[in-house]
Amino acid sequence: MEDLTGINGRKDGAFLKNWSYYDLQKKIEYKAAEHGIEVRYIKPEYTSQRCSSCGYINEENGVDQKTFKCLKCGFEANADYNAAKNIATPNIETIIKETLAKQNKEN
Repeated sequence: MEDLTGINGRKDGAFLKNWSYYDLQKKIEYKAAEHGIEVRYIKPEYTSQRCSSCGYINEENGVDQKTFKCLKCGFEANADYNAAKNIATPNIETIIKETLAKQNKEN
Protein backbone atom coordinates (compact mmCIF):
# COMPACT_ATOMS: atom_id res chain seq x y z
CA MET A 1 0.00 0.00 0.00
CA GLU A 2 0.99 3.62 -0.34
CA ASP A 3 3.02 5.13 2.47
CA LEU A 4 1.13 8.37 2.99
CA THR A 5 3.04 9.71 5.99
CA GLY A 6 3.98 13.32 5.49
CA ILE A 7 1.19 13.85 2.93
CA ASN A 8 0.18 17.10 4.60
CA GLY A 9 3.72 18.12 5.49
CA ARG A 10 3.39 16.84 9.07
CA LYS A 11 5.42 13.90 10.24
CA ASP A 12 3.07 13.08 13.15
CA GLY A 13 0.34 11.84 10.79
CA ALA A 14 -2.36 13.99 12.43
CA PHE A 15 -4.03 14.61 9.07
CA LEU A 16 -4.08 10.93 8.14
CA LYS A 17 -5.69 9.81 11.38
CA ASN A 18 -8.83 11.75 10.41
CA TRP A 19 -8.94 10.31 6.89
CA SER A 20 -11.03 7.26 5.94
CA TYR A 21 -8.19 5.89 3.78
CA TYR A 22 -5.97 5.76 6.88
CA ASP A 23 -8.72 3.88 8.71
CA LEU A 24 -9.00 1.41 5.83
CA GLN A 25 -5.24 0.83 5.85
CA LYS A 26 -5.30 0.12 9.59
CA LYS A 27 -8.14 -2.39 9.14
CA ILE A 28 -6.24 -4.12 6.34
CA GLU A 29 -3.13 -4.31 8.56
CA TYR A 30 -5.19 -5.84 11.37
CA LYS A 31 -6.84 -8.47 9.16
CA ALA A 32 -3.57 -9.29 7.39
CA ALA A 33 -1.82 -9.79 10.74
CA GLU A 34 -4.58 -12.19 11.82
CA HIS A 35 -3.71 -14.37 8.82
CA GLY A 36 0.08 -13.95 8.95
CA ILE A 37 0.20 -11.71 5.88
CA GLU A 38 2.84 -8.99 5.73
CA VAL A 39 1.68 -5.54 4.63
CA ARG A 40 4.31 -3.46 2.88
CA TYR A 41 4.20 0.27 2.36
CA ILE A 42 5.89 2.01 -0.53
CA LYS A 43 6.45 5.64 -1.36
CA PRO A 44 3.93 6.51 -4.09
CA GLU A 45 6.17 8.92 -6.04
CA TYR A 46 5.92 8.34 -9.80
CA THR A 47 3.47 5.41 -9.47
CA SER A 48 0.79 7.50 -11.20
CA GLN A 49 3.21 8.68 -13.90
CA ARG A 50 4.67 5.23 -14.71
CA CYS A 51 3.11 3.06 -17.39
CA SER A 52 2.38 -0.32 -15.84
CA SER A 53 2.63 -1.87 -19.30
CA CYS A 54 5.97 -0.61 -20.65
CA GLY A 55 7.52 1.15 -17.61
CA TYR A 56 7.87 4.58 -19.25
CA ILE A 57 7.66 7.46 -16.75
CA ASN A 58 6.41 10.89 -17.78
CA GLU A 59 4.47 13.48 -15.81
CA GLU A 60 2.27 14.00 -18.86
CA ASN A 61 1.23 10.35 -19.13
CA GLY A 62 -2.51 10.55 -18.85
CA VAL A 63 -5.48 12.22 -20.44
CA ASP A 64 -7.10 13.54 -17.27
CA GLN A 65 -7.34 12.74 -13.55
CA LYS A 66 -9.23 9.50 -14.26
CA THR A 67 -7.58 8.22 -17.43
CA PHE A 68 -3.98 7.08 -17.87
CA LYS A 69 -2.53 7.02 -21.38
CA CYS A 70 1.15 6.29 -21.96
CA LEU A 71 2.86 8.72 -24.32
CA LYS A 72 5.35 6.01 -25.36
CA CYS A 73 3.33 2.82 -25.96
CA GLY A 74 -0.25 4.13 -26.00
CA PHE A 75 -1.43 1.88 -23.13
CA GLU A 76 -4.72 3.17 -21.68
CA ALA A 77 -6.35 2.34 -18.36
CA ASN A 78 -8.11 3.90 -15.42
CA ALA A 79 -5.47 6.06 -13.71
CA ASP A 80 -6.04 4.50 -10.28
CA TYR A 81 -5.84 0.98 -11.74
CA ASN A 82 -2.54 1.81 -13.47
CA ALA A 83 -1.07 3.27 -10.26
CA ALA A 84 -2.29 0.28 -8.22
CA LYS A 85 -0.59 -2.13 -10.64
CA ASN A 86 2.64 -0.18 -10.16
CA ILE A 87 2.29 -0.21 -6.37
CA ALA A 88 1.76 -3.99 -6.47
CA THR A 89 4.94 -4.53 -8.52
CA PRO A 90 7.70 -6.10 -6.40
CA ASN A 91 10.65 -3.72 -5.84
CA ILE A 92 8.80 -0.86 -7.57
CA GLU A 93 10.79 1.84 -5.76
CA THR A 94 14.06 0.43 -7.12
CA ILE A 95 12.55 -0.06 -10.59
CA ILE A 96 11.35 3.56 -10.68
CA LYS A 97 14.74 4.86 -9.52
CA GLU A 98 16.57 2.85 -12.20
CA THR A 99 14.08 3.86 -14.92
CA LEU A 100 14.41 7.56 -14.08
CA ALA A 101 18.21 7.30 -14.15
CA LYS A 102 18.09 5.58 -17.55
CA GLN A 103 15.59 8.07 -18.98
CA ASN A 104 17.68 11.01 -17.71
CA LYS A 105 20.76 9.57 -19.44
CA GLU A 106 18.80 9.29 -22.70
CA ASN A 107 17.71 12.94 -22.56
